[in-house]
Amino acid sequence: MLRLVFVESSLETVPKSIANHPAVLNDARRRKKKPTEMILDDAKHHSAMKKLDRREKRGRPDIIHQCLLLVLDSPFDFEVYVHTINDVVIWINRITRLPRNYNRFIGLMEDLFKKRVVKSGETKLIEVTDLSLKEVLRGLDVYVMREGGEKREVKFEDCAVCIGAFPHGDFEDETLKIFEEVGAEFVSISDRPLTALYTTCWVLSRI
Repeated sequence: MLRLVFVESSLETVPKSIANHPAVLNDARRRKKKPTEMILDDAKHHSAMKKLDRREKRGRPDIIHQCLLLVLDSPFDFEVYVHTINDVVIWINRITRLPRNYNRFIGLMEDLFKKRVVKSGETKLIEVTDLSLKEVLRGLDVYVMREGGEKREVKFEDCAVCIGAFPHGDFEDETLKIFEEVGAEFVSISDRPLTALYTTCWVLSRI
């Protein structure tokens, strides 16, 4: 079994701490939504995000959107999980056809965070789980794509492959501790930082 896990994905709803900022309120009025039910987006909420902790890693849901479109388009058989910057774990059914339009994707994610599940009839397509990142990785060989890891050829099968889906920086210390606890191996494909999308392409080419 192969499991793809996008780690610390820049996907979250607007934090309460900035819900009353003019940039957020204007967006909420325009979209007729509660501020805290909207997905945080740096393109729209940039001025409100300036004082957020880990600000450089947040407000980029476009990254996970692009990566998921690529993964779900592929013909390979594997499980897909999205771990968010706020430690939420989302399961995505491989048969799911995500909206290619970014704004529609955002609307879908807002519904997901509100309802915790998206269905087609009785079939669950996307679900906010009660799992932890450690539980998703436990019992599998784990490879983490990370700058500074070992450069070597890998064929991914019967394992979990972790890809950071945030715009800048490194994994949090708590996440690195989990990787250590599950015996993860770190794999690098370049001496310089690469996008999550390129890294996802590289991983899919090794399946």
